[in-house]
Amino acid sequence: MRPELTKHTVFIYFSGDATALQKQLIGEWLTDKQNVEIYFEWLEEWEKTQLQFQPDTMAALARVTEKILQKDEPGSTQAVIPIRKISRKTIFLWAAASLFVMGFGLYTGKDFFLYRTYETAFGEVSKFALEDSSIVSLNANSTLKVPRWGFGESTRHVYLEGEAEFSVKHTIDHQLFRVHTADNSLITVLGTEFVVYTRPKQTNVVLNKGKVELSSYAREKPLTMAPGDRATIEKDGAIKIEKLTKTEVVQHSAWKEHRFVFDDTPLLEVAAKIREVFGVIVKIKDKTLATRTATGSFPARNAEELLTSMSYMYSFEITRTENKIILIPNP
Repeated sequence: MRPELTKHTVFIYFSGDATALQKQLIGEWLTDKQNVEIYFEWLEEWEKTQLQFQPDTMAALARVTEKILQKDEPGSTQAVIPIRKISRKTIFLWAAASLFVMGFGLYTGKDFFLYRTYETAFGEVSKFALEDSSIVSLNANSTLKVPRWGFGESTRHVYLEGEAEFSVKHTIDHQLFRVHTADNSLITVLGTEFVVYTRPKQTNVVLNKGKVELSSYAREKPLTMAPGDRATIEKDGAIKIEKLTKTEVVQHSAWKEHRFVFDDTPLLEVAAKIREVFGVIVKIKDKTLATRTATGSFPARNAEELLTSMSYMYSFEITRTENKIILIPNP
């Protein structure tokens, strides 16, 4: 029976005193991507207890990153444990971790090495704090990539696909916080609260408070948004600004409470929203029903709950086959 891997065992490995069996156990444990994240957390925790050692982490990271970006012959896809020197005075902690991810990244990609990824499943809403104390709420079916090293110190760039609300922490040195969107637009802020929606059909930015600058590939100069503004970036890069009421601004964050707010929204668009958030295909059999508009606020944690609530108001029935929901107008 193999011994159970504990934090204590991993700390022994960090100290350079692990046995061959312990190293093998750690190597097998690290083949699970989720455990790699735990590995980095424990590595940072252990490093804080070894204050007598001050490695040049950025220089080590730069060297390893250069190696990863080189297009040499592909290596083995078998996960390997970080290479370490058994010397307490010369251990490069983060460089060793980076070397592990270089091997691991052969089948997970260099993004895993460079970024910590936060992601939500269909129907899931998540809230978390970044290392600079900024707060992010991530809507369903969304992904946020944050630099794994130097975030809050040398960089505050993040990369969003999906929808998120940001409450950005203002730093003493006035460091800019930048959000890169799926359509290559850029949101630049100091300290503010705003919602970003960026999916293939379009990108929207709604500013709650503070000030942001919004750039797109079609604009040479950034556009400044004021509180209450909603910016829509069209496919050609053009940016359209409109002023919202306080109620409308709040409605753009309704998804944090698992609420859906519609304002004269055709059921065809409601169906598209359901596929986006819950991953469920909704078919509408009748053209007249598809253009029927919905208005109101509907709490729901899954597609059927939302459509059941709406069916009474908009007179349709629901049938389900496999991963599809079919809407049929009432006679």
